[in-house]
Amino acid sequence: MAKRVSLFQFATDISKHHQKSKFTRQEIKAFASYKGVTVPGEIWDCAIDRNVFSTDTATDRKLVRPIIKFEELQKDKTVDELFEDLNALVSVVGKKKLNSLIVTGNAGIGKTHTIITALEKQGLVKDIDYVVFRSKSSPLGLYLNLFLHHDKVIVFDDLDDLFTNDDCSSILKAALDSYETREISWSSKKMINVVGMDEESRNTVEETARERLMEGNPDVKLPNRFTFKGQVIFISNLSAENFDKAVLSRSMNIDLSLSDTQVFSRMKLIAEKIVRPAIAKKSMMTIIEKYNDGTLNHPNMRTIINYANVIQSGVKNPERLSKYC
Repeated sequence: MAKRVSLFQFATDISKHHQKSKFTRQEIKAFASYKGVTVPGEIWDCAIDRNVFSTDTATDRKLVRPIIKFEELQKDKTVDELFEDLNALVSVVGKKKLNSLIVTGNAGIGKTHTIITALEKQGLVKDIDYVVFRSKSSPLGLYLNLFLHHDKVIVFDDLDDLFTNDDCSSILKAALDSYETREISWSSKKMINVVGMDEESRNTVEETARERLMEGNPDVKLPNRFTFKGQVIFISNLSAENFDKAVLSRSMNIDLSLSDTQVFSRMKLIAEKIVRPAIAKKSMMTIIEKYNDGTLNHPNMRTIINYANVIQSGVKNPERLSKYC
């Protein structure tokens, strides 16, 4: 587990290590991965260009996090462009022109919501054209899901254990390869050996297995190899450096790491679309106050929505419940 360090400590360490004070987003994330620490969110507030960040600015701040003011939160062009790019990349995946997309960035900023919305805007239907998995997966479980949904868009939401297991990584390498035919194999005594079978016989084995799985039969024997024709989208709060290098090389990667100020700006925009403006403002104002006084460390969209729901419930003294959101 990566440990947290202060902005001042991180800025000092990276500057000393590289003997310079200006870094790209990729250099900052790579250094954090090398040191085994998380990137302090405040460093993204130290931009001097679109993709250049100054540690001189960071050290000058001496750990002073930005003071957020609701009235001053405006749409951020850089954030808008990032989410526009995310929508475009998901569209490419939906059209089966891209086998794999890795989406990284802060928790609770709407990555999953944006991806699912983009897929459905293309006419893709959940569980028919695309599926979402959010629980842990063993290598056999991964093989089974790829087999069962071999022609769908598969969204793995925060299944970071896939990249700490060598067998899972090997399966994903085969599934995401750039070859015209992507064949995945797995050997087990409980599987049917289809090596050497003619195409018609293999198709019969596959179709029978998928039908029985869809009927809820847990004792189905899977073929020990099959062709994967689907696409995969990975959603993670980890940085791309934590992904298996072979999987990363087979994927496009968009990084949605935002500064705290950018997170609050996006929160304001989304909250006003989801709940009534007056409720959204009241919820935002309370959460911002908690952030500014240091009670809240990592703002995210779920915090705002949870508190907005508390307010709308009509419960007495909702302010007292804000600390639980």
